[in-house]
Amino acid sequence: MISEIMTLIKTHQRIFIYRHVNPDPDAIGSQVGLARMLQISFPEKQIFSVGSPSSSLAWISDEMGLEKLPTVDDLVIVVDCANRGRIDGPLPVEPTIKIDHHPNLDPYAKINWVKEETSSCAELIYELYQTNPGMLKLNMKIASALYAGIIGDTVNFSTGDTTSETFQVAADLRRFGVDVSQISHEATAIDFQISKLFGFVMTNMEVNDHGLGCILIPQRVLKGLNIAWGDEDAIIPLPGQLIDVKMWLIFIESPTGNYRVHLRSKTIPIDGVARKFSGGGHPLASGTYVDDLQDVEALIKATDKLLDTQKSA
Repeated sequence: MISEIMTLIKTHQRIFIYRHVNPDPDAIGSQVGLARMLQISFPEKQIFSVGSPSSSLAWISDEMGLEKLPTVDDLVIVVDCANRGRIDGPLPVEPTIKIDHHPNLDPYAKINWVKEETSSCAELIYELYQTNPGMLKLNMKIASALYAGIIGDTVNFSTGDTTSETFQVAADLRRFGVDVSQISHEATAIDFQISKLFGFVMTNMEVNDHGLGCILIPQRVLKGLNIAWGDEDAIIPLPGQLIDVKMWLIFIESPTGNYRVHLRSKTIPIDGVARKFSGGGHPLASGTYVDDLQDVEALIKATDKLLDTQKSA
């Protein structure tokens, strides 16, 4: 499959690289890491990163936009995006290649290179480089983007899918001069406004007897703290630090009134619940959107039922 991907890369003059909406470090790191790698390896080609810029992840890169879009003659690669509906930006043609590590429930591309056991999509981009020595090039800037993606999805090498291969890739990237201290600082740094949101979450989160933690963050709170919607991702792992919390749901009201939902679990797979509500993701880290407070309650009940069933088993 990698040989097929490389053949397509070599035979196309224009290559467009997409990723998912509401990007995390792995989405940005994989996207710009691949784009930069192809650009220095094939300087005669035109490489475009498509998507809305993320101010909170500009420390990885802001090299993306929505100005140029592909035609049927171009190569379209989508990284770190499980579902076609979550691709960020207009896509007037069918995706050619999907590179991903989420469960492959939506094989929307002509070629779907998906390895669910891999900790991050950034690892796959490095594998693409590693299996094509002499053809693909990698430098410190590219290595830094990929390293950011790895520590983002593994939460600083703490998740269950962090393997010995993950550590080996990280070590290889370090040899390119990656400033691991600076990247770790950037990945965990918060500003004063986000610190106040931390306080709101820990003060208002409810935890039931089954160990399910839930918090709803309305728009008025984000506006009151001068936090743009989409810039609050630093709070997502916070409830998991509590001993009594086994699963947690974070509902964040959007400017249009619906809710972005982060579903997290320490040990019990939660992605099945996310799929029931038109979402998806990893077994222990998934997401979706719900329309209103009635759907919020339904999602809480479904998650609590899962947790209670697993507890009784």
